[in-house]
Amino acid sequence: MAERYYYSIASGSTGNCGLYRTEDAAILIDLGISFRRITTALAGVGLRPEELSAVLLTHEHIDHVKGLPMFLKKTRVPVFASRGTAQVLAEKQPECADRLQEFDSGDGFWVRGVDVTTFATPHDAADSVGYILSDGTSRFGFATDLGFVPREAAGLLRGCGTVVLESNHDPHMLQAGPYPYSLKLRVSGPAGHLSNPDCAVFAADLVKNGARSIVLAHLSEKNNIPELALQQTMAALRGLPACAVQVAPAGCMGEPVPLEEDMSCSLSG
Repeated sequence: MAERYYYSIASGSTGNCGLYRTEDAAILIDLGISFRRITTALAGVGLRPEELSAVLLTHEHIDHVKGLPMFLKKTRVPVFASRGTAQVLAEKQPECADRLQEFDSGDGFWVRGVDVTTFATPHDAADSVGYILSDGTSRFGFATDLGFVPREAAGLLRGCGTVVLESNHDPHMLQAGPYPYSLKLRVSGPAGHLSNPDCAVFAADLVKNGARSIVLAHLSEKNNIPELALQQTMAALRGLPACAVQVAPAGCMGEPVPLEEDMSCSLSG
């Protein structure tokens, strides 16, 4: 297995968790599945939960923090959360209060040689964020649970060699689907989730700015089809530089995605 990779453990409305790994660091993004599933997934790549360098939480919704209480109970691994996210979690789960390392959205910090940059995402959560992780060789972007891609987030994500990007729903499937009208408005609204067409447009922007690997993530189980999400993004990338695109599976682990060298690193190297 490559020494530097991203590994989707779970992705979708029922749970989200992914592993970012370099030679020196192993970082989980979100804990939206059970501690048992996390432990099993990590064992598959030769890791134990207590060996992780850190956990980065995007926001407090249950499909991103389901495994948090048991994780905190079983390990002493530092868990980072935005200030608003940490406050909500501490109110719901007092045992979290002194275990979460808070940061303000937009702050940066270091984890085992990895430069972590945070940015705000438009989502109906207390203080939702995305992440840019750089180890000096590759620059990795993570952006899910966002109703649209804000200018600041877009600027940070451009130039990343590998990006995990939300492709949540097909607009036609959503409108014809079983959700009540209020939920349809929420999902498709500016604080909801990124649609396949919007994802495809931004994916093309990313490829023009150096992305060589894109993982489509957080697909809706009721309002999307993996083949449709992939088809729409691939269509938008026709005629652009080569880019590997894959869909993160919902209920199982995906294949390791090598962390592609980003433009700034390749130019400086």
